[in-house]
Amino acid sequence: MSFVDAVASGFRNAFNFKGAARRSEFWYWVLFTLLLSLVLSTIESVIWPPVPIQGDWMADLDAFTSAPTPLTTIASILLFIPNLAVTARRFHDAGFSAKWLLLQLIPLGYGIFAGIGVFVVLASGTEADFTYEQIVAVIFLVLPLIAMALAIMVIFLVFALKPSRSFYDGNKYVEPVPLAAADEGTTA
Repeated sequence: MSFVDAVASGFRNAFNFKGAARRSEFWYWVLFTLLLSLVLSTIESVIWPPVPIQGDWMADLDAFTSAPTPLTTIASILLFIPNLAVTARRFHDAGFSAKWLLLQLIPLGYGIFAGIGVFVVLASGTEADFTYEQIVAVIFLVLPLIAMALAIMVIFLVFALKPSRSFYDGNKYVEPVPLAAADEGTTA
């Protein structure tokens, strides 16, 4: 499958969570989303140039997080369901259930908990005098979130790299492909 065919298939099957997506289709789709993200972020950096670094880490972080990114945000929202669909079809092609995608809810749930915890910890002091205990508390709230997200990314990467399995190899998530007339029977 070519790059253009994979992108067309990704949009054509944007809401199709059944069936299979070969490795080439999946990785070309990933390449397409990466290239689209790079192009849109470059356009955004030209339209809305970044704020120069001021030296104060809180001011720099605030400037970085408040920078407008409407193009990449809209693209991410529009491609969210197609990304899930192509990933689900790739998992099916490798012989895994698409229910593995629900693993992404674990860091999301913990992230809400950690966000509340970080807010409570940081609200208990002022910006100028963070204590050692507050910094350690924030690190131990955020570190498990990063570890969980990385572990799930590794699991998904392993699944995506697995070779295709046919129905006849025990893959219950794909349809059996009928044999061609020339393949049936023997000539001996």
